[in-house]
Amino acid sequence: MKIVKIIIAVLLVLIIWLGYLGYAVMSLKPKITAEWGYVDDKTTELGLHIYLGKKLPISINVKDVTIEWAGVKIGKIENMRLGFMQDRIDGVLVLDNYKAIEALKNHIKNGEKSYAKISVQASIFGISVFKKEFTQEVETDILSYFDIKTESSGDLIKSPAVEGISSRWGPITDDYITVYSDVKLYNPNSFPIPVSGVQFNVNINENQVASGELIENTVIPANGYGVIKVKTLIDTAVLPKVWAEHIKRGEESDLSIVIYLKVNILNKELKIKVADVHEKIKTDIIDQINSMLQG
Repeated sequence: MKIVKIIIAVLLVLIIWLGYLGYAVMSLKPKITAEWGYVDDKTTELGLHIYLGKKLPISINVKDVTIEWAGVKIGKIENMRLGFMQDRIDGVLVLDNYKAIEALKNHIKNGEKSYAKISVQASIFGISVFKKEFTQEVETDILSYFDIKTESSGDLIKSPAVEGISSRWGPITDDYITVYSDVKLYNPNSFPIPVSGVQFNVNINENQVASGELIENTVIPANGYGVIKVKTLIDTAVLPKVWAEHIKRGEESDLSIVIYLKVNILNKELKIKVADVHEKIKTDIIDQINSMLQG
């Protein structure tokens, strides 16, 4: 009889435990938040915290957490676990910076429009109890940073003013992303300016990320307007380092664009600076990720 009573008691405890567990699991409303962790040229750590809202009398295995951008899987966590009677799971999702550059290329090829997706799966005893995908549309306007305006300066020979820069994406290779730009200039001088070359440099946090060259010689008429065509190559090899510095600086970077014209005036070759622009690049990527995870 004692054995029967023990078995009945165990069964009752098991039924109560399963009932509470079932209720707890069914009423779970997980909240997921993210924050930047360690970052270097190769990888970026994204700390993930899953808050369940109540303690569970069981261990849960978070089988798989992945992040995908523009069709490229750029990061993954495996085997995050929830301990017995805990209500929070912490893990570190490691992003591959070089895979992120591949995704950036896809994003640009698609007209600077793409989707980011975070997938989360959790299981108890091998049975899936939570599976969700968080998706966010990503839309950028990177080329707008190239559109600058400057005023003319100088005494005897005044530098042409940059009236605006219209750019479009060109070919994308393993090493470079090409940008074609039409630079509209105003020549305030009473004589034409023949342009035989361009030095077009783009720096972010003192790292040169792009350089440009003149596609064809152009003459800017006296007291008139002219357009010079420039081909700029973005060096993708330096972008992971630029990305790492951007995150370390709290998603803020210093952008500078410097443009020199190589001209021939009175049979003399001159180098004239027409632009030396400095701007701040600010993003809110981590806030957008957290907004996506709350969706």
